[in-house]
Amino acid sequence: MKDLTEKQLAVLHFITNVIKERGFPPTIREIGDEFGITAKGAYDHLKAIEKKGYLKTSKNQSRAIELTRQSPFETLPVPTPSIPLLGRVAAGLPILAEENIESYIPVPEEMASKGITFALKVQGDSMIEAGINDGDVAIIQKKDIARNGEIVVALIEDEATLKVYYKETDHIRLEARNPKYKPIRSKKVTILGKLIGLYRSY
Repeated sequence: MKDLTEKQLAVLHFITNVIKERGFPPTIREIGDEFGITAKGAYDHLKAIEKKGYLKTSKNQSRAIELTRQSPFETLPVPTPSIPLLGRVAAGLPILAEENIESYIPVPEEMASKGITFALKVQGDSMIEAGINDGDVAIIQKKDIARNGEIVVALIEDEATLKVYYKETDHIRLEARNPKYKPIRSKKVTILGKLIGLYRSY
């Protein structure tokens, strides 16, 4: 630990404590907020600590900070993968744009490993007969195509909806799993991803 500066040691301790408490690491922004520095300053500290062998980072994954075996905190549990929980999906923005992300939630490794994944909170009772209730958190694998019968998140008229997908001759049909709701038929449907899992709080 002698090769770490006082600030780098503090950053490493902060990352360690966050992983202990939440099961997954902080974002660069959270590190910056904790120490009153810019995101770039936090990133520079991470790269310096990484260069000294105490952690690994990945520029391709959000929150991808992993403590190494050289870290003095070897009693840590293995960090749990986390995925973004989206709020209202804004039309015209990439699905995982910062503006869409409300927070991050931990998920099992097998879900996080299925390509790019994200989560959406279910609103309403349109899918109750598929076992999907209001307030559930849907785990979605990002895809822009779907097969008939798959449950997808689709963007229609600037609103994201969770429905069963069917491709018709000249339009897309999105069906609810509640007889109270009529099918949605439209030629302008953007597939955001398909359902691969569900979280429910009791």
